[in-house]
Amino acid sequence: MKKRFCLLLILTLMPLLLPAARAETIDLDLSQMSGTVAYAQIYQMMYEPNAYLGKIVRVTGFFDVFEDRDTGMVYTSCVVPDAAACCLQGIEFVWAGEHPWPEAYPEPGASLTVTGRFETYLEDGWMYVRLADAEVEWLDGTYR
Repeated sequence: MKKRFCLLLILTLMPLLLPAARAETIDLDLSQMSGTVAYAQIYQMMYEPNAYLGKIVRVTGFFDVFEDRDTGMVYTSCVVPDAAACCLQGIEFVWAGEHPWPEAYPEPGASLTVTGRFETYLEDGWMYVRLADAEVEWLDGTYR
C-alpha cells in the first residue's frame, strides 16, 4: 500500500518537479492550423494587438529577413502563406540568446517553427508587433 501511495504521489508531482517546457504554456498554437487560418489569425493579431499582449504564440512558416542598411538593424520573421500561396502574412521574432547575423541563420525560405511572447514596440513613432524571447526550431532538424 505504501509503495502504491508513493508511486502515485511521485507520478502526480512529477510535472511540478520537472522544468516546465514552453510547449505546455502555449496560449495560441498556429502551427497546428491550416495556412489560411494561421494567415487570418496573424492578420487579426496585427489588427488587434492588445488582445494578444503577453501570450505565448507558436507559428510555423518560412524564414525571411530584412536588414536596414541605414541603421544596421536586422529584422527576422516567420512568414505564413494562405492556402493558395497568393498572399503572405508574417510576424517578426527576436530569437532568444546570442545568434550572430548572418552566421547562425539559414537562407531565407527555410522552414521554421517559432515560439515566443507576443509584444508590441515603438520604433520611429510607429508601433510594431513581434514574438520576443523566441525559441526557433529550424525544420531541417537542426536547432541553432
